[in-house]
Amino acid sequence: MDQIDKIFKVKKPVIGMLHLDYLEGEKFKGIKFVINKALEDIKSLQEGDIDGILIENWKEFSVGEFVSNQTAENFKEVVQKLAKFIKVPFGINVLNNDYKVAFSAAKSSGASFVELDVFVDKVKSNFVNNTNAMESPFVIDPQPGEIWSYAKSIGASDIPLFAFVQPKHYIMLEPKKTIEISTQQAIKNGATAILVTKATGFAPTVDLIKRVKRVAGDTPVGIGSGFNIENAKDFLQVIDFAVVGSSLKVDGITDNPVDPVRVANLMNKVRS
Repeated sequence: MDQIDKIFKVKKPVIGMLHLDYLEGEKFKGIKFVINKALEDIKSLQEGDIDGILIENWKEFSVGEFVSNQTAENFKEVVQKLAKFIKVPFGINVLNNDYKVAFSAAKSSGASFVELDVFVDKVKSNFVNNTNAMESPFVIDPQPGEIWSYAKSIGASDIPLFAFVQPKHYIMLEPKKTIEISTQQAIKNGATAILVTKATGFAPTVDLIKRVKRVAGDTPVGIGSGFNIENAKDFLQVIDFAVVGSSLKVDGITDNPVDPVRVANLMNKVRS
């Protein structure tokens, strides 16, 4: 039994995105608003029989790897308050790539895993939703050793890590590096599971996932974007799990609330 089976207790689990509202700035409407909005999505995801949830600070406009102190504090508070309402395994992802807040929030809330967009690939930001980062692109040169040292320092090094390879929202700064090499590096550096992606709402090819699977060995490989009811049958033949956001939202639009009917329809298709 691999870690995916242990965490979710089902084969080929589907993890639904929980996109949090603004956590600071002029559009931040307060902790209570963020929580109440998130609770509606949690209800829709769980009523639709989702296997897991991934909490993310979707409305993030920081420039660089780490969020501000205010966002960090608000994120942790929101997650801790939401955790008691989540009945399925849940994970934490903190944009842009704040592993410190992610592991800290996971530790304090009892999350089942942490997801990092950037783990072993040197990249330059190429966002379409973060206007600040669009104006001021930044480089992330991740150091897995530092990431795990921090996790260990707070007693969180036993929390499973789901890592993207050659991730969406970024341009690779190592042009000769293949996705196979990235995958091998991620596994060597302690990734529990690998995620393959293209862009928000758009799926990578089945062939790309097969390439990753060939070198991943026993490490689970999942799809991190574009999974939907139309392509589920094709992808379920090759993936070990899926993280899905846009296709579960009202009208398939990422910024909209989760649509419980879309969740139920997708999960019925997956179960069948």
